[in-house]
Order: sequence, then structure tokens, then C-alpha cells
Amino acid sequence: MSSVLQGQSEDIKPQCITLCIDSQLEDTVLVAMAVRGVCGMTSLTAEEINRVELCVVEVVNNAIEHAYQGRPNETVEVDVMLNPTRSLEIVVRDCGTPMSKPLSADAEMSVPDPTNPETWLSSGRGIPIVERLMDEIRYESCEDGNAFHMIRQLG
Repeated sequence: MSSVLQGQSEDIKPQCITLCIDSQLEDTVLVAMAVRGVCGMTSLTAEEINRVELCVVEVVNNAIEHAYQGRPNETVEVDVMLNPTRSLEIVVRDCGTPMSKPLSADAEMSVPDPTNPETWLSSGRGIPIVERLMDEIRYESCEDGNAFHMIRQLG
């Protein structure tokens, strides 16, 4: 584990970076690589880092595809924070259309039927996957925009 988190006390502020990308799917790779780099400074295993990266890319893609309906030249902002409470918090913000369904711990994830091509669509599975892979998620929407919070405990 890196010295970034070792020996931190409660009076130390979180370390934070903020990334801003244009609302284009090809720009999500920038966020993915930055998150992977920050995660590499923690006690997360390679498998856990892959899961966090998957969650962040899913939420950023949702902001681009759903909040902005694929319109370019909009901003998606991502805050990545290492908290002294031994957690990683990632917040994805946009100023697009809010999510229509509230988050639920009981979200159902449809399982595709290999014999029925109509069930093969991948849409609708992302948020339930994020709920299962992160320790905590929260969604907020107000007149200033939308914020999707993801928290992963460290060690």
C-alpha cells in the first residue's frame, strides 16, 4: 500500500482530483485511466481496481448517453477523493436530464435469455451492477445538476 493513506488521521483533509471531459464516449478512457491511477495508490487489488473502473465508466457513459442524450460539447465532471476515513469516493456530475428511476437496493437486473435475441440488449443493467460492486451509492438531482456518488471502502 502506498504511503498516501498510511498513518492518516481524522484531521487530514481528503486528497481530491477533479476531471472534466466533454460529453463524448471516447473521452471516458481519460477518466478510466485517471481513476485506475488513483486506485493504484490504495490497498485495492487489481480485481477491485477493475471493478471500480467499470463502475466509473458506466456512470460517466450514462451521463453522456442519458443525461445529455449523446449531445457533444457538454461537461461531465468527475471528482475522485481519497478520504482519511479509508474510503475512495467518486462523484460524477452532469447538468443534463435527471435519472427517471430512483436508486434502489432491490434493483432487478434482467438476465438475457440466450435463445431470445430481444433480451440481449445491454441497456438497463449498468446501475444494478454498480450497486453490487460499490459499497455505497447515492444519486442527487437539483437545479444545479445531477451527482452520482460511489463509495468504496479501503482495507
